[in-house]
Amino acid sequence: MVLVKRHKPQATIVLANEPSEQAQEAACILQDYIEKISDAHIEIKKESENISGNTILVGHNQKVKDLSIEVPSGSTFQLNEEGFVIKTAGNSLILVGNEDGEYRGTIYAVYTFLEELGCRWFFPGEFGEVIPEIDTISVRAMDCIEHPSFRIRNIWYSGWAPTTDQDHQDFRLWRDRNKLNTLSLSIPGDGSIRRLVPAKEYFENSPHLFALNKDGDRRSDMLCLSEPETVNIAVKTIKDTFRDNPDTLSFGFAPPDGFPMCYCQHCQDSIPEFNHKGYGDPSLSDLWFRFANCIAKGVYEEFPDRWVLTNGYANRVRLPEGIAEFSPNLGIQSAIIAACTLHHVGDQRCWQRTLYKQLLDRWTDTLNCVFIYDYDPGNSLVNLPFPAIHNLKRDMPYFRSRGTWGFWTEGTNSWMVTHLNYYVRAKLMWDTEADVEALVRDYCRKFYADAADVVEEYIWTLESAVEQTTSHQTWGRLMQWKTIFPPVQQKLDYLISQAEELVQDSRSRERVQVLRLVHNHMKAYVKMEQFVAQGQFQVGLEWADKMMAIRDEVNIIKSGLLPHTPDWARDFRTTLEWHKEIYQDLANKAGGQEGKLLTLLPRQWEFKLDPKDIGVIYQWYLDGRGEDWATIDTTLNWEGQGYQDQQGWGFWGKAWYRTGFHVPADVEEGKSIWLTIGAVYNRGVWIWLNGMMQRFEKDRHRRLGHHDVRTPIHIDVTDWVRSGEINHVAVLVNTTPPDRNPRGGIHRRSFLWTPR
Repeated sequence: MVLVKRHKPQATIVLANEPSEQAQEAACILQDYIEKISDAHIEIKKESENISGNTILVGHNQKVKDLSIEVPSGSTFQLNEEGFVIKTAGNSLILVGNEDGEYRGTIYAVYTFLEELGCRWFFPGEFGEVIPEIDTISVRAMDCIEHPSFRIRNIWYSGWAPTTDQDHQDFRLWRDRNKLNTLSLSIPGDGSIRRLVPAKEYFENSPHLFALNKDGDRRSDMLCLSEPETVNIAVKTIKDTFRDNPDTLSFGFAPPDGFPMCYCQHCQDSIPEFNHKGYGDPSLSDLWFRFANCIAKGVYEEFPDRWVLTNGYANRVRLPEGIAEFSPNLGIQSAIIAACTLHHVGDQRCWQRTLYKQLLDRWTDTLNCVFIYDYDPGNSLVNLPFPAIHNLKRDMPYFRSRGTWGFWTEGTNSWMVTHLNYYVRAKLMWDTEADVEALVRDYCRKFYADAADVVEEYIWTLESAVEQTTSHQTWGRLMQWKTIFPPVQQKLDYLISQAEELVQDSRSRERVQVLRLVHNHMKAYVKMEQFVAQGQFQVGLEWADKMMAIRDEVNIIKSGLLPHTPDWARDFRTTLEWHKEIYQDLANKAGGQEGKLLTLLPRQWEFKLDPKDIGVIYQWYLDGRGEDWATIDTTLNWEGQGYQDQQGWGFWGKAWYRTGFHVPADVEEGKSIWLTIGAVYNRGVWIWLNGMMQRFEKDRHRRLGHHDVRTPIHIDVTDWVRSGEINHVAVLVNTTPPDRNPRGGIHRRSFLWTPR
């Protein structure tokens, strides 16, 4: 069947006499893109009008009925009716799907057909759009019906990178074009528990309904989970909502972000205090899910066809103990934030992903509705790549096999480092059997044209480098690019240069240019970290400025590719702005406005684990004490240097660092002398100089912002330094399994300085 011949239309788009809004929108989309492809303007007519020749039937109409085509239809609380049909019959092409409720089946059918013609939408906006130029459009015989692998398929911007109204509009269209949805399930977002018992109605007169703080005050944003009256009010609130809104399928609620707790005696007595190795300690699961289950049971009596949704996040990720039967209407958004994103589910090299599998398997065995809240690309606040394509390929079929409903994925508007993950993820959400390698190959050919082969090699080289690392990665921690990238940098440099030589047309040349800029951005990041590791903090800052300049250059081409950090997030410890502030502080003290460098301490220190906690007794802080000391790099955490087992369990407990260093004899009289320890991942740190304890700090990892474990420690050691001699410093670090992936030890260069 021919739709366009030599730029002339050979067909008509046909709608029902009273078409749905969706069918009208779909018809306009099809008309617009056929014109973009072929310069042919195809008319849109109603089925009762005079029509001859070939037809494209869009949406539900009489001919679809006459042909007895079974089109996915309906909309129930199970949300399993989505889909569409693409079919040729005689001189007609039929594009129709489920339009009931929020389903956009007909629009998906149109976009899928346009993909058949060669259209692609790799990025939001014009920059990421690929439209073929064809003078003649012929349609092969087609007869397919498609249903998605998952009911929920969403990626959203979390706010970690700035967006404009146009960005959001472009993103909405990109999601449509790649068959993502935003079904209006009542997502149990952080703090939505306030909906159950509104503070403005109950807090003043019934404070006992609300959570008790440690200091004895009540908090209005969290409920007392052991108070029966709280459950009764919550049930009434949800029932009233469903009565007033008959089309509402669900009601979601969750505690505030973090690790909320009620400290009343009843609640505390109900917490078994299980230690769950990074998944919430102590766990609130037992108390929280008894509370949620009681509410769901109360609602189920009147509304068995509605969902009561909560989330399994932070300190409530595991299945509770002691609940004999869960209400059939209780659903969970499983949001296991402390799960490594570098390894696939069940990977025996990664304890976090094996535990993740255990947790998810139990939830899907127990509840009728489980969907996943996950994090892609882990953390891109410094706009560095985060390839995870093979993991998506491995994980998506598993998630489907477990009956999960789908994904609510938290992402960022940093498209040049996340776009391929997003694109592949979208395709696998719709069809878990999609050929990932073929998707990447198709992307390279259509997006980079003559440079396709070398760009594809670039992608898989970067992906392989990440897959081979022994590091682990969770949201909020930066990937160890300073160790992953250098071994492949030379090859990647060559491939980028080859791409620049091969590309011919202006559009593809622009895309390769952006890829080059992103590559240079990564090189600048690694250079920054390398110079900081050498103690050249000012030079490191210069490379940070180069990263900022690259972001500006990319932003001229397209906003949202390498965006700057929004003001509210600049103090977050994985932003480039935060790095710059820390490095500026070090530069100021090591030869800048504040101080003069006396001695740069060695990069390699002696190192010894102390799992039995005997080092203080045996005075390991003294030079020469103890046996079998190893050597360790103090610019990288000990996990990244092999201190983990075959399952990726990193060492936690106590470990010692010590080194000697020479102090000049000509220190200006009257000047104080300061020791700076660059940064220490720790739960407790103790520092000795020449056998005398100088300082100790406990629970540093629980402090946020400028007072967390990644910030320098500055100590006045004037009274203990021996000028003109070799001095000895020892650092005892205690690391226990924190809320996320444990990383231990000194990880930034240390030095001795004197104020100006």
